[in-house]
Amino acid sequence: MKTKRELLIRGVRPLCGVPGGELTIDCRGFKPESYSKVLFGEVEAAIASASQEKIRVWLPDNPNSLGLALQVGQARSEVFPFNLATQLAGNLHPVSNPAIAPDGAAITTISGSRGQQIPQPLVRVTRRGDKLPFHCEIMNPTGLAFSSEGQLYITSRHEGTVLRYTNFEQLDVIAEDLGTPCGLVFDSKGFLYVGDRTGRIVKIDPSGNKEDYAELEPSISAYHLAIDAEDRLYVTGPTFSMRDKLMRLPAKGKSEVLIEGLARPQGMAFLPNGDLLLCAGFQGKKGVFCYSPAGGSIQHLIAAPMMVGLAVSGQDIFLAGGSSIYYLQLPGQNPVN
Repeated sequence: MKTKRELLIRGVRPLCGVPGGELTIDCRGFKPESYSKVLFGEVEAAIASASQEKIRVWLPDNPNSLGLALQVGQARSEVFPFNLATQLAGNLHPVSNPAIAPDGAAITTISGSRGQQIPQPLVRVTRRGDKLPFHCEIMNPTGLAFSSEGQLYITSRHEGTVLRYTNFEQLDVIAEDLGTPCGLVFDSKGFLYVGDRTGRIVKIDPSGNKEDYAELEPSISAYHLAIDAEDRLYVTGPTFSMRDKLMRLPAKGKSEVLIEGLARPQGMAFLPNGDLLLCAGFQGKKGVFCYSPAGGSIQHLIAAPMMVGLAVSGQDIFLAGGSSIYYLQLPGQNPVN
């Protein structure tokens, strides 16, 4: 099939995506009234709207796709590079960030509805897509975080506790009476921060002593936490407002509002360069946004349906949807073995 120069992809926004996300294509020569397609490999994408110069499509599922092309009749454009996430595992129920284990696997949950006991509520998902459940009794596991010693800590939103899963063999309660604990994160000194859905942020020292760290507006679902290299705490939590905030809580001083106007902001994680990835809706777009704490700028990085969380391992991103874990590599990186 010949490629005609008048059929051309000028650019796509953003450059990465998850199946179900909405992508904008800037192009030349597309003919929506003709027999025209947007193809990821040989998989056709559903078109939301189209003109000769701009197309909006819903991203399909095609793990073998290396990019996208336009087809009008028998003419096809050159392939434009695009990073489409691969689904690693389904039939899950993540409700916050996955956690990256020391061996590189992602740990996530089958959390269940409130008060529902799932026989195998924690799941290890490898980069090859192996799905390995853990036999443990945790009611409604929610937040996940690894300590510097490589031990997994878990919140139970039903029991109001934080547990340590030592060597994936023994569960111990580390702190209790935490309300409805959701997200959690460690700082560089080993202190653990827990987000209570009622609006409380609790700080727990390595001995298990806890203190109230901040009081925020209650969330309708969960509080999500991340911490930067300076041990500053970043907080999101969906409320009844459609103009939610990204907040930063320094170790000393008043809290700062970094961004307003977010829709259902949820999980966060830092890239190695210090930029913050945030799952949210913003300015009519959905997916993952990249916020620069240094410059205060924000950009749409990954087109996706509403995600509940994500985890970063170098330039590799693990994204948690309502029932699935996806893997995505940011552009310009070597593939994972």
